[in-house]
Amino acid sequence: MKALPTTWLRQESVANSALVVLSIFSAANPVIAQAAALVLPNPIAGLNIMQWFQGLCFVAILIALPRMPKGWVELSRPFSRLLWVYVVSLGLLHFRLLSTGRLSLDVASTERVVYFKVVFALLLWYCASCLVRSHESARLLLRSVVWGAAASAAWILICYFTGVGSANHAVEGIRATAGSEGVSGKAMAGFLLPATGGAMFLAVREGSHRWALYAAVMAIAVFVTFDRSAQVAFVVGLSWMMIWRLGLASSKRCSKTILLFLIVLIVLGGVYYAHHGSEELVARWTHDFDRGEIGSGRGTFYTAAWDWFWRDADLADFLLGMGYGNISDLMHSRSGIYRHTHSDLFDMLLMGGIVGLVLYSLLFCTVARLASGLSCGSLEFAIFVAILMSFGVMSLLTGLMAFPHTMYAFGAQCICLRVLAFQEEDDLGRSFLGTCPGSPTSIRAAATSRDTDDLLF
Repeated sequence: MKALPTTWLRQESVANSALVVLSIFSAANPVIAQAAALVLPNPIAGLNIMQWFQGLCFVAILIALPRMPKGWVELSRPFSRLLWVYVVSLGLLHFRLLSTGRLSLDVASTERVVYFKVVFALLLWYCASCLVRSHESARLLLRSVVWGAAASAAWILICYFTGVGSANHAVEGIRATAGSEGVSGKAMAGFLLPATGGAMFLAVREGSHRWALYAAVMAIAVFVTFDRSAQVAFVVGLSWMMIWRLGLASSKRCSKTILLFLIVLIVLGGVYYAHHGSEELVARWTHDFDRGEIGSGRGTFYTAAWDWFWRDADLADFLLGMGYGNISDLMHSRSGIYRHTHSDLFDMLLMGGIVGLVLYSLLFCTVARLASGLSCGSLEFAIFVAILMSFGVMSLLTGLMAFPHTMYAFGAQCICLRVLAFQEEDDLGRSFLGTCPGSPTSIRAAATSRDTDDLLF
C-alpha cells in the first residue's frame, strides 16, 4: 500500500488536536452558561461569563480557521456554503438598513449581536463537519455534547428541588427553573431535548445503562423548565420513535437500555406527581387559554408579524425585511410588549422578508440532507429524525437560533449521527466504499483531492 502523504498525516494530527478542543468546548459551554449569572451576576462591559467565553472562542476559531483541516468533503462543503450564505446575506441586509438610516445605533448594536450569535453557531457547525472524520471522532464529540447536557440537567434539577437560583412563573403560581438565575428556560430545554436523543442513541449503540440514565435525567430536567414548546416537541419526537419502532425498525428486539430509560422516567415522574401533583402543569397550559392567548401571547406576535409582512410591508421590505433591530418596535406597536416574535420562522420573516424565509429553509434543509442515504430502519436514522423534529418544533414555537450553544449542539449531534451511520467494517465492501470517513480509500481520496475541492479555504 502506498504511504500516505506527510501533509495528510500532519493534517490528521491538527484535526485530532482541534477535535479535543471542540469536545472540551462542547462539554464546558453549557456548564459555563449555567455558571455565568451565578458566579458573576454583574456583567463585565455589558457581557456575562458565557458571552465572554463564546466571544473569545469565536476569535480563536477565526485565527485557527486557515489551518482547519478540510475533513470529509461531502460533509463539510454544505456547511461551508451555509456559513458563507448567512454571513453575506445578513451583512447585506444589515448594511441596507444602516445605510438608509432605518436603524438607530443602539438598535443596530443589538442586531449585530444577534447576527453574530447565529454566525458563531454556523461556524461551529462547519468546524464540527471538518473535524468529525471517523467513527472515533464522532463518538468523542457526541459523548462530549451529552456530558455537557447531563451536567446542565443535574444542575437544573438541583436548583428546582432546592430552590437555588430558581425562577418562578409568579402570575400562574408555578415553580419552574432553567437552573441559575438569568438562564433562558427555552435555551436550556432546546439544548437538553435533542441531547436526550443523543444519549439514547449511545445507550442503545453501546449497550450502556449509564447513557440511558443520563437521557432520563435530561428528560425530567426539560420538564421542570415547564417550557410548553419543549413538551410539545418531546411528544412529537416520542411519537415519531413509536411509529418508527412499530413500522420501520429493522430490528424489533426490545433493548434493555430503552426499558431502563422508560422505567427511570416513569419512576421519577411518579415521584414528582406524588409530591407535586398535576396542578402546576395544568395551570401552565390553561392560564393563557383562559385569557384568550396562546403561548404567553405568542399567537399575537405571530399574527402581527404575518399581517405586517403580507399587508403593510412595501416591496423592498417584503423581499428584504425590516431587520432584527426593528422587530421589538413592531411587536410593541401591535401587542404592547417590546420583544421578538419568539419564533425563528417569524423572526426570519421580519428580519429578511423572502430572503429570510430562504435562509431559514436553507438552514434546516442543509441539516436534513445529512439523512440522505441512511437506512430508514436504522437507529441512526430514527434518532436523527427525532432530533431534527424536536429542534424544529421548538424553533418554530419559541425560537432557538439566537442561542449558540443550543444551535451548535443540535447540528453537532446530527453530524456525528451521519458519520456513525456507516459501519466501519461491514459496509466497506458496499456502495459506500471510498466515501466512508476513516477508511483507507477515503483517506487517500481526500488527501489527493484537497487541492482541487472548492471549500471554505
